[in-house]
Amino acid sequence: MALNTALTTANGIAPTVKAYYDRRLIEEMKPKLVHYTYAQKRPMPRNGGKAVSFRKWTPFGAITQPLTEGVVPDGQNLSMTEITATVAGYGGYVSVSDLLDITAIDPVVSDAIVLMADQGALSVDNIIRDVLHKGSNVLYVGDKAHRYELSAADKLTSADLRKAARILKKAKAPQIMRGGKGYYVAIVGPDTVYDMQEDATWQDVSKYQDAEQIFSGEIGRLYGVIVVETPEAKKFTAPVVAQGSVSATAAAASAYASATKKLTIVETISQEEAQALVGREIMIPLSAGNVYCDTVTAAQDNVITLKSGYTGTDTDLNGKSVYGGGAGAAGAPVASTLVVGRDAYGVVDIEGSGNARSIVKPAGSGGASDPLDQISTVGWKVDAFAAAILQQGWMVRIEHGFSA
Repeated sequence: MALNTALTTANGIAPTVKAYYDRRLIEEMKPKLVHYTYAQKRPMPRNGGKAVSFRKWTPFGAITQPLTEGVVPDGQNLSMTEITATVAGYGGYVSVSDLLDITAIDPVVSDAIVLMADQGALSVDNIIRDVLHKGSNVLYVGDKAHRYELSAADKLTSADLRKAARILKKAKAPQIMRGGKGYYVAIVGPDTVYDMQEDATWQDVSKYQDAEQIFSGEIGRLYGVIVVETPEAKKFTAPVVAQGSVSATAAAASAYASATKKLTIVETISQEEAQALVGREIMIPLSAGNVYCDTVTAAQDNVITLKSGYTGTDTDLNGKSVYGGGAGAAGAPVASTLVVGRDAYGVVDIEGSGNARSIVKPAGSGGASDPLDQISTVGWKVDAFAAAILQQGWMVRIEHGFSA
């Protein structure tokens, strides 16, 4: 598609072409912005500083006293808490051919816009996802008490979604409305979907009894919870303790000294690898399903120093494996499913006011930095973005294992 115009702006792109690229960028980004979709969205006013405020309303309780005839009751005051987040800009670009036509919609640029939209959506959605995983409302599958107790066998089931829905209902979390009906939304990853489809109670989109508009990425519905799939769903993985190995072995009983908080790693590791352990959390599986967690504060050769120091018997550590912290039992990866209600979290609107935009620079627009008019670039930019949790009780993070 080409536009018959010779009009150019200071950066060499006709306004109508610029508008096309901006629209294309947003259209390509939207289907991939899964975590963004269900947030409270706030505009970022121009010249408004680096902070954005989200509204957190305090719900009213029940009124159980009857009205008195002829008596005007006392009014109620709206109670709102402002949650403030600091915004930042994000963006990226790629160089393209120096043969870019400044008055036409170039196929190479259009393709580059799609790639930039993919990166922009991935970036924004990951930022939101990581903020949401700082939430404190956590449900561990299999009645486990900690993430490090979860194994691959602790898969997400329909019963877990029912529990999450019950938690949100008891917290009076408002539902996300669609077609006059209210739902909670669960954001899951492909591995979780694979396991859930073995559940006898699973209801996928093709089996819906009533025709209704579905959300992008929606793959099913259970107990009033709409399930939306994204490959960007969070996973917790254990870092490698020693390069080339997922575990290292604790030495004989005499190698651990509680007074000095030192532990010897039997596996041979280099000094560089030992230093890479500093600041990491480690986990050591003990008897009866217990796990010892500590943080490495120093490392010299195969001897690491722990922050707290183990207070049990030395023999409990003897021969055990050492895993990086932050994952499941014996370093098993753990998946996260977020179940959210309306206004559980907020984000800066990237669709309004040109907040998300394409930036196309033809060859020759760079001045002295491009003396031979050779460099053209295509980029994406979000001028100001932030995300924040508004209501901890209106979102539940279910942590669980999954099939390999």
